[in-house]
Amino acid sequence: MTSPHLRPAYHIAPRRGRLNDPNGVFLSDGALHVHYQYDPVFPDTPKRTGWGYARIPTGGERAWRPQEGRSVLEPGEPYDRHGCYSGCAVPLPGDGVELFYTGNLKEGGRRVPSQNRVLLDGEPGSPQAYHRDPANPLIDGPAPGYTGHYRDPHITPHPEREGAWRMILGAQRADGTGTAVLYASRDLRSWDLEGELNCVAAPDAREGGSPLMIPEGYMWECPNLLRMVDREDGREYDVLVICPQGLDEVEEMLPENPDVFLTHLADPDRCGYLVGHLHGTTLEVTRGFSELDYGHEFYAPQLIAAPGSAGGEALMLAWMGMPGRDDTPTARDGWVHMLTVPRRVTLRGGRLYQEPLAPSGTAWTTRLGDRDARIALRDATGAEVVRLGYDAQAGALSVSRLGGGVRGLDRGDGNAADTRTFRAGPGELTVLLDGAAVEIYAADGAATASLQAYPDGGWARPEVMS
Repeated sequence: MTSPHLRPAYHIAPRRGRLNDPNGVFLSDGALHVHYQYDPVFPDTPKRTGWGYARIPTGGERAWRPQEGRSVLEPGEPYDRHGCYSGCAVPLPGDGVELFYTGNLKEGGRRVPSQNRVLLDGEPGSPQAYHRDPANPLIDGPAPGYTGHYRDPHITPHPEREGAWRMILGAQRADGTGTAVLYASRDLRSWDLEGELNCVAAPDAREGGSPLMIPEGYMWECPNLLRMVDREDGREYDVLVICPQGLDEVEEMLPENPDVFLTHLADPDRCGYLVGHLHGTTLEVTRGFSELDYGHEFYAPQLIAAPGSAGGEALMLAWMGMPGRDDTPTARDGWVHMLTVPRRVTLRGGRLYQEPLAPSGTAWTTRLGDRDARIALRDATGAEVVRLGYDAQAGALSVSRLGGGVRGLDRGDGNAADTRTFRAGPGELTVLLDGAAVEIYAADGAATASLQAYPDGGWARPEVMS
């Protein structure tokens, strides 16, 4: 191994191969059970993505430190020969867990997706415990009017039909635009199409954190749909998390501070959320699209309702990677990408707040207030790898990736450090540094930024320079 210091201690990462989207996340027996997209033979042979598994204890001396993962589900059935793609876990009333995923099949130059079920019978993580339903595929191909980009089931109890279940799928219309569709089931086996999700702005809708009220794009990946209680007004809202692809970057100059340009939608693949009220298949949006994380590498999150919270909070993990970004320094050691740490997510005033669930003593914190600040994240040689710049007057935080194993991602637009600038007012700033993983939580968790960075010899303590 050429760069052992880049391997994280408490972020899920593959021993070898390629990791991407978290799938099938559930809580049971004092642990968070996490499945994820896993290609163990990357980059030596053609892509053959299945599912991996890791267990994260939630208490005790090893709390929030994942146990090493393993491969548990591999492609090979006629309907998933070219990949077991993203999906979810469904804890059953009483006991038991079922898993759902999209099977990927490519025939004659076209993609044939299917939605499938796996029965988990035994210890999670044991390959012998995973049994595909003989009735697969449960949903054989896209509905009329949609392309083969039809995937990533997320299933929750149906809020309008007692005893029923609701599935949301990311989809692409035949005209090449992105959307999501809804299905319903009584038994988790037979699924009826309810229709396409129709997002409309409510008459009194507020803008979110981006210039878009409702995004478009050519595909909506990895949708999540949860009903949550807003802690400020005590009302229930439906929160839709999506990854719209093909959006254009927008720079916003602040009129009150023309030297500050906010960065919106910095990559064509982004992740964000809408808040509103779902009636049938229509989501009446009360707060427009906001990015869920402003960092360089954050995608395909999975959210689950936190047990016992009565909708007051959720748990979330995301892929700390991006499509098409496999050329990282860790690839020389035969592995790429990580997951974020689990995050506790709450809805307050129409905004999602995030809190890291990391091992004790691993977070570095400071407070940002009414004075500008610069914070240097340096490596063991003293080189500045990541820089944080806080503009108190503008209420904005900039995150720049300066060095280490990569010298930014210069896309020819003059932004060689690939700086991301976003709204983040006063409050606590928390930084996690773990191998190649960097997670930043600003304004008491109202804004976050996740990225991979590559220190030489490990990290030094962050340095605040006012």
